[in-house]
Amino acid sequence: MRVGSPGSAAYNAAKAGVINLSRSLGLEFAERNIRVNALCPGFIETPILGETDREFLTNATPMKRLGKSEEIAKAVLFMASDDSSFMTGNSIIVDGGYTAQ
Repeated sequence: MRVGSPGSAAYNAAKAGVINLSRSLGLEFAERNIRVNALCPGFIETPILGETDREFLTNATPMKRLGKSEEIAKAVLFMASDDSSFMTGNSIIVDGGYTAQ
């Protein structure tokens, strides 16, 4: 989690923990050529959004739209492929610029 929000301390701490766990495990397993990386998606148009105010989320995202599951899948495919063979202990943010603000 790259952005805090009121009332979400436990959720935000868990997300930050995943990022730092990926860093630590990436270093721990690097010599065995095991890569550990995290993916940090933004607001993605999926059923989990339920009744969430999509207009609010769209306006909060610099690209002014929600992400698509296919865009997340492409990032995962990159991370699992040999194209990322020299990458470990990192996180990839796919959020339409939300955390860049």
